[in-house]
Amino acid sequence: MTAAKVCDATLDPKAQAALRRLSGVAQFDDAAGTNKAGEPEKFSVRYAVGHLHDTYSRQGVCWVYKSQNTSGDPLLEIRFSAADRYPEGTGKNLYGLGVYAKAGPYGALLFFRCATKAEPRQSEVGDAKYVRAEMYSAANQMRGEHRDDDRMAILGSMSRAVAREAGCASGAGLDEGRTGS
Repeated sequence: MTAAKVCDATLDPKAQAALRRLSGVAQFDDAAGTNKAGEPEKFSVRYAVGHLHDTYSRQGVCWVYKSQNTSGDPLLEIRFSAADRYPEGTGKNLYGLGVYAKAGPYGALLFFRCATKAEPRQSEVGDAKYVRAEMYSAANQMRGEHRDDDRMAILGSMSRAVAREAGCASGAGLDEGRTGS
């Protein structure tokens, strides 16, 4: 599939270009089938939002593979979870996205304002004020000169889709055109 279709078609044009630069390819695969919890592995924004408070194994996750990859290792792993706080005092928010955004050699981390209520069956995190978006990436599969910026462009675009689905886009601080997109 093309970059426009990965991760439930959550990548805007800038994030699609970032994915192509990072990978050095134009075709991708994402996971299909079911996980250990019996839930679908194909990423869905609706599923991710509905499972923000669940345990790690039940959260919505998007795995992106380079097409024809036989190593079994994803290029990117991106997931979203509810958070009651974010890492304050650990440096300034270099990307101007959400309340905290940081990228490094093995991925990116982004927290944005999004109040969510935990269902009684969800005990991992109670009611939360933030959503944590995290990306892990295989450093040895990355290309390009601006890897951190490209990772954040992808994570920011996906976070906007999650915030829209969760009904918190207006206060999330993820407006398009901000650094990271």
